[in-house]
Amino acid sequence: MAFTNSGFPEIRAIFLAQFHPDQGPIVRMSVPEDAVDVGENAYTDTGATNRSSELRDTGAMGRVMSPSSNFAHEPEVVELIKRTSARGGPNLVDSSKIDFNSIQTLIIPKLTLFERLITVNTGRFKVMCYPVAIEGNYARNVFIFNMCFAFDISADTKCYGPVVKRVGSLLKELEVTGRLLSDVAGTRALLTMMRQLVNKLNDHGEYQIELDLKGLSQPMASTGISIKLFPYYENPATIEAFHVPVKLVDFDVARRKSAQTVYQQHASNDIMWDLVLDKVAEGIDNVNHVRRIARQAQIPEPTVVLALQHLDYYGCIALVDIFQFSNVYEAQARVKDVMRNGWLQRECHAYVTRDGQAGTVTLERLIQLYATVRQRRTVAEWVVDNCIDVERFDVRRFIVFGVLHGMLRRVHCFPVLCTSVESSHNGSSRTGSNSGSGSGDEEPLKLEPRVVAMLDGTHHLDEICSMSEFPHSTVVTVPFGEPRLARIACESLQVDRELSGDKVVRTIRVDDANLVVSFTAQSLRVLRVSINGFMDSLILVTRTLEAFA
Repeated sequence: MAFTNSGFPEIRAIFLAQFHPDQGPIVRMSVPEDAVDVGENAYTDTGATNRSSELRDTGAMGRVMSPSSNFAHEPEVVELIKRTSARGGPNLVDSSKIDFNSIQTLIIPKLTLFERLITVNTGRFKVMCYPVAIEGNYARNVFIFNMCFAFDISADTKCYGPVVKRVGSLLKELEVTGRLLSDVAGTRALLTMMRQLVNKLNDHGEYQIELDLKGLSQPMASTGISIKLFPYYENPATIEAFHVPVKLVDFDVARRKSAQTVYQQHASNDIMWDLVLDKVAEGIDNVNHVRRIARQAQIPEPTVVLALQHLDYYGCIALVDIFQFSNVYEAQARVKDVMRNGWLQRECHAYVTRDGQAGTVTLERLIQLYATVRQRRTVAEWVVDNCIDVERFDVRRFIVFGVLHGMLRRVHCFPVLCTSVESSHNGSSRTGSNSGSGSGDEEPLKLEPRVVAMLDGTHHLDEICSMSEFPHSTVVTVPFGEPRLARIACESLQVDRELSGDKVVRTIRVDDANLVVSFTAQSLRVLRVSINGFMDSLILVTRTLEAFA
C-alpha cells in the first residue's frame, strides 16, 4: 500500500462515470486516461435495460431520490467476485486497471443508493464513490453521474469519506447552477479539476482551485473549490458502569512524560495530571468496575466515564468484564497465537504467575490451561478440574490476559424473571405481625423495581449487579420491651417510603421485642440523610406508643 507525502493513502485514479441515455453506464473520463478498463459491456441486458425501465417513471424517481432517514450514511464495503461475460467465457481484464464492468451496477446503482457513500472492492483496487442523480430537463428526465476515487485494495480510506462526499455534492451544485457536467463545454474544466485533485491531494493532502466557467454560467464565471484531508480517528469506545478498566501503561511514568512534553524539562514531583484523572487513576486496580471507581472517588459517574474514555482513546487502559469465579468463558481460535508467539508466551507467563513463583507453572502448562477453558463450566469448576494452586497461580490475571488478547470470550448470562415478585418501592420488606408465626408459607420474592425491570432477558448479570450495588450499609436495632409494641412500630414505619428510593434501600423487620432496621446506600451522605429522616419518624412513633399503648 502506497502513502502520500502527507501520510494519507495514495489516490491511484479518479474517473467520472455517467448513465448515458442510450448506452447505459459509461466512463466519461479518467485520470490517468487508461486507468479504467471498460472492456465489453457484459451487463447490458441486466444492468442498463433494467435501470432504463426504472428511470422512465419520473414519479417513482421523485419518491426514492431523497434517501430515507432510516439509512445510515456510513461507508458500506461490498466484496465482489469476478463474473463471466455474456458469451460464457472468462472476462479477461488487465489486472493493473479497474474493471468497470464488474462494478458498474454499484457505480451507477439502484435509486435507493443515491447520495450514499459506497466502497467497492474489485481486483487490486478499492473504489470509493458517491452517486448522484439530478431531476430536470434531461433525457429520461434525470441526469446520473458518479465521481469515483480508486485506491489500493489494502488502503484504509476512512479519511477520504468526507472528501468523496464533498466532491459529489459540489459537482451536483455546479451541475444544477451551471450545467458543468451535462454540457460538453465543461469537459475541459472537469478534466483540469480531476488532474489537480489527484496531484494536490497526493502531494499535499489538500486542494484549492479556481474553476473557469465563463462559457457555462455567467453568475458562476469563477468558482473556488477548497478540499483538505484530515486524519480519521475512531470515536471513543462506549464505557458502561460494569466495565473494568485494566492498566496498560504505568500511570506514574505517563505523568512524567506528559509533563516533560509540556514544559520541555525534567518534571518535578508536584506536576500532576488533571484532578479528575488523578482521582480516577487511583481507583484503577484492574478489579474495580466503573461504578465502584466513581463511588470511591466521589465523582459523578458520567465524569468518570469521560476520563476513562480519554485514557482508553490513547491506549492507557483496556476494558474487560467483572471477574468472578462464577463466570463462564470459552476459548477462541486465537489460542493458537500463544503457541507461535514467543513474546506473547513470556508476557503471559510473567503476568499470571505470582511474585516469586515464576517457576511453578511452565509455558506448556499455560497453553494447555487456555485450551481446557470450555463453555458451560464456571471458573471455579475449571480450577477444581485442573487442580490449580491459587496461591501460586493468579486465576484472575490468567483470565484477564486471555480476554485482552482475544483468546477467551466471556459467556454472559441474561436472566429472565419467571416467578412472581413483590416490588418494594421504598426498599422495605414487609414482615408484619406474622413474621415469627412459623406458618410455613413462603413469602414472595422482594426485589427493587429497577432490578425487576432489568430481568427481561436483555441485561446480563454484570449490568444488573453493578446497577444494584450499594456499598455503604448499617443496621439499627431498637428495643421495645414487648413484641407487640415492636410489631406496631414496624407497621407504622413501613408506611413511609424513602424519598430517594433509587439511592438507598431500607428494610424493617421484627426480631422478638426488637425492631431491626437495615440501611444500604450509594454514598455516606445519602445514608446519613436516610437515617436522620428515619430517626425523626421513630421518635414520633415511640412517643405515641408511650402515650396510648
